[in-house]
Amino acid sequence: MAIAMHWSCLSLFLPNAPSYSSSPSGGASLPGTANSFVSFSGLRATSASSSSHGFFAKKLWSLEKTRILPVIECLVKSLEPTTHTTKVQRNANLAKLQGGYLFPEIARRRNAHIQKYPDAKIISLGIGDTTEPIPGLITLAMEARAHGLSTLEGYSGYGAEQGEKAMRVALAETFYGGMDIKDNEIFVSDGAKCDIARLQLVFGPDVSIAVQDPSYPAYVDSSVMMGQTGAFRKDVQQYSKIQYMRCSHENDFFPDLSSVPRTDIIFFCSPNNPTGSAATREQLKELVAFATINGSIIVYDSAYAIYMSDNNPRSIYEIPGAREVFFSAIDDFIVSLHVHYLCSTQD
Repeated sequence: MAIAMHWSCLSLFLPNAPSYSSSPSGGASLPGTANSFVSFSGLRATSASSSSHGFFAKKLWSLEKTRILPVIECLVKSLEPTTHTTKVQRNANLAKLQGGYLFPEIARRRNAHIQKYPDAKIISLGIGDTTEPIPGLITLAMEARAHGLSTLEGYSGYGAEQGEKAMRVALAETFYGGMDIKDNEIFVSDGAKCDIARLQLVFGPDVSIAVQDPSYPAYVDSSVMMGQTGAFRKDVQQYSKIQYMRCSHENDFFPDLSSVPRTDIIFFCSPNNPTGSAATREQLKELVAFATINGSIIVYDSAYAIYMSDNNPRSIYEIPGAREVFFSAIDDFIVSLHVHYLCSTQD
């Protein structure tokens, strides 16, 4: 059994004590009876396991004229240790993950290198963190919206599960103008990893996947946790049952699709994370045709499309036939302020 208090309030029933109502800052003494129910606000949540600890609360009182000043002492005493074995097994696929997420591992190696070579000048190709402040126009709008929540007119509870309609309309018009994307096909969410995980739940454990090599690690890690992969092969540093589509300087960072076996799902990122290479219109036509022939679904990640300066497609919806093989677009916008949305057509 576990004892847990989840609110910032502790209530104690004290026999044979003066009746009063008080707070940690002290309260007025009130005429009492033999027993009283005392509430102290401002205490944080506390939990203890009854199998290994005892929880004790002791009241110390000091009387100062007509004021009663409470002091709380919580004493946790270790008892004899006990062993409890659960019969619930964790997801065995988690054991396949290798040494933590990629970006913390890059940071660890970078820090170790700096300690060994303090004068080294390092160009980090790890996590794409932001470096510039949020534009004032955005923070002012956030401030005004936050203040509105303190008024009767501006307050709202839980928002629309898809995101506010006005925002979805603006996203459809701004990023998908002329592509016949409707606002009810836009889903505002809390980040790419969350949406990738949700898509994996839709696909289930029995699908086969293909990813660019290299690519954003969340595609592979989510596939591992879902149970779509085999064991990790240390000799090639890859998981079995995943098709790794090599993207390198030799093939202009676009996979040779003629050598890629059919898979159910194709994760494709353009501009690619981490290489920055963006697929051309002709290359994306080839990818859509490949998926059409194989009956595959493309999950297209264009989080960095806003940074492209050439004429490469900003969205795969610019490619004819994409709606038939395309499940969702994963997009981000606004530098320094991470806003994420997913586009999935009703087709």
